[in-house]
Amino acid sequence: QVELHIEETWQASEQAVGEVISRMPTDAQLIAITFSYFGDSITPVDEKGEALYSMLPGFCGRSYREVRTIADKLGADTYAKITGNTLTTLSTPSKIMWLKNNHPDIFAKTAAFYSNQQYVMRKLGLGDVQDRTMAARKLALDVKADRWSAPILELAGVTEAQLGTNIVESSTVVGRVDHYGNVRLPYAVPVTIGCHDVSASLLSAGVAVDDPDPIGVLMGTYEQMGYFSDEFVDGCNDFGDSLIFSCCYSSPFKNKYTVMDAFPTAGALLEWFCKNILHDPNADIGKLIAETDLNDTSSLYVLPYVENFHGAILGMSLSTTTKDIFRGILESLAYQFVACVDYIRSTSKTTFTKLHFGGGGSRTDKLLQLRCDLINAPLGRMENIELPSLGACMLAGLGNGWYKDVVDASQHMVNKVHYFYPDTENGTRQLERYNEYKALSAEYLGRK
Repeated sequence: QVELHIEETWQASEQAVGEVISRMPTDAQLIAITFSYFGDSITPVDEKGEALYSMLPGFCGRSYREVRTIADKLGADTYAKITGNTLTTLSTPSKIMWLKNNHPDIFAKTAAFYSNQQYVMRKLGLGDVQDRTMAARKLALDVKADRWSAPILELAGVTEAQLGTNIVESSTVVGRVDHYGNVRLPYAVPVTIGCHDVSASLLSAGVAVDDPDPIGVLMGTYEQMGYFSDEFVDGCNDFGDSLIFSCCYSSPFKNKYTVMDAFPTAGALLEWFCKNILHDPNADIGKLIAETDLNDTSSLYVLPYVENFHGAILGMSLSTTTKDIFRGILESLAYQFVACVDYIRSTSKTTFTKLHFGGGGSRTDKLLQLRCDLINAPLGRMENIELPSLGACMLAGLGNGWYKDVVDASQHMVNKVHYFYPDTENGTRQLERYNEYKALSAEYLGRK
């Protein structure tokens, strides 16, 4: 079970805004506030918008029993066709059902189930408002019909009002504020509501609204990639129990979808290694990666399926070291990336030729080069890797009328790209290991 305290998150954002204001150059002008958010999280609140229980983040797996209930009563395929998302414990309806089953007193008092976006908007005095992407990431929205799904609401035991009926476009200016919580701003500025971090990242990675080339990739706690589509992609694939999941949900733009594929144990698994193997939660991951030889061969494989209690290390001997395990983790995450690329390629009628990376995980050349070698295609790292924030700023530019359309915003704001090119020799060697990894995974997960 994983919990985050939404009020601590809010206070951290207050501190961050205060630091930004204090560091602004004297010749800079604050012209707007905008947001990107991680999704698939839920917080029960009372009539005043105050939290009644901790935030249940998407990566918390406590609601696995409730997921089975949804599968039994509604069907995983039906759920995927409604929400555009694989049925997993990411499902916020399953977390709402968990709350009802385990804390019925809190469930009975809950006036609304807020996303992080709704909580922040309420704190700013802008009301119970959300954009279309974050509404979709509650995973109870019929994304094709653009309304809450009656069968899912009935199963979860909630109403439309509890999930929120004030849903706006992602570039909408929802009001003006002269304070961000306890932080006083120099003057009143417009607030653009913003959107889900993945959709924002695609914008700032240079992904065109009308063309799925390049594919945008955000590397962080999750590693996720995607593009925008005119059509709903029906065919969510959870790759068995491997926790590679795919989805097609509302984009920041009307009549467009965000097609995304991801795996949830990327940065989180590296943090686990530092904390539980090295017993040093403050270990320098960048230094560890720099000291790892990813061109070497090994008999050790890591199966990184830890969110379903299916993680494993295969091929250990008495000579296995922590460095071997760390290298195995890095390789396994690259292999999960390849599986995501294979799936994304299968969803698009147009062949893409490039991938553009950002996020904290993209800082390290070695990780990008390994992925480049494996898929045998150029990979680009954006000069500004803070993709969600930059994408949100693009939406603010649209909402405030500074740019006429996405193309105009992209030409003014999307930054340079540094490309990596494949090493064929290493790619051939790693593809052999990848194929063996897939076979081992299939056999192992089949037994589970």
